[in-house]
Order: sequence, then structure tokens, then C-alpha cells
Amino acid sequence: MKKILATVALSTLLVGCAAPSVTPPSANTGNHVDTYHADFSEVWEHAVDWFAINNIPIKNIERDSGIISSDYSLGAGYSQVDCGAVDPGGMHILIDQAVTANINVLVRDRSGQISVQPNVFGQGAFTFRNTWDNRLTETIRVDRCVTTGELERSLQNHIQSRI
Repeated sequence: MKKILATVALSTLLVGCAAPSVTPPSANTGNHVDTYHADFSEVWEHAVDWFAINNIPIKNIERDSGIISSDYSLGAGYSQVDCGAVDPGGMHILIDQAVTANINVLVRDRSGQISVQPNVFGQGAFTFRNTWDNRLTETIRVDRCVTTGELERSLQNHIQSRI
């Protein structure tokens, strides 16, 4: 009986000390391309306006090549990208998360139809504190967060509502 109790106690202790982990995100939601029957300049202007309206800083913009890109830090409770399921383990708490979203929007004139293709992905870093002695224990980096489709839908809705 003592061996059983000792085994149960040791198992419980080991489970409680589980290290923090991040389960990889679900599969990417796919390629988002929308086509508009409008003038390139009009669609381009609405795409650029969408960045400003949503307070997304533009890192690179090249009208001739049809590229608009950005990378920016997301706040707590972000929903634009999925970095996976964060599990602090039994003896840790998540104290900080730094997630960056990257947005590349391609605007192209395809034989009189304008295509808009947003590509969204991100990166994240999750920092944990040990609850046993209150020390910082680990930062886990996630190199590939996938889009949830939220930004793509927002851009599509913005452009469609103005054309």
C-alpha cells in the first residue's frame, strides 16, 4: 500500500512540474484572392486606406509592382493569427506574449480585372515564470503562426463596400 501511495504522490509531483509547451497551430486557412471589376487605381487606393483605417503601419509600398507590406506587434487577446495552443504546464504561468503579424498584399491588374491577394502570417514568443520560486524559466518561440482569415476578410469587406 505504501508503494502505491508513493507512486501516486511521485506521479502527481512530476505531472505538476511539466514544462511549458506550445502545440503547433492548425493548418493554414488557405489562399485568399479576390477579384474586382474596377480600376486599378481605385482598388489600390482602397487597399492602402484599409491599412490606415486599421492602424497597421505600412513597411513597404510599391505601386508599380502592386505590393503593400507590413509587420506589426499584436496586443494581448490577438485573433489575427494562430500561434498554437499555449500550455504553461503545472508549475508555470504565462507572463508575456509578443506576437508579430506580417501582411503582404498583392494588387494586380489581370486583363481588366483587379486581383487582391493578402498573405498573412506571424511569429510569436511566449515567456513563462516558475510559480515555485517566481523565476523566469523559459521563452518559447513560434516561428510560423498561421492566419485566422480575419485580416483577409476585413480587407475584402473594406474594398467591396467602396466599389
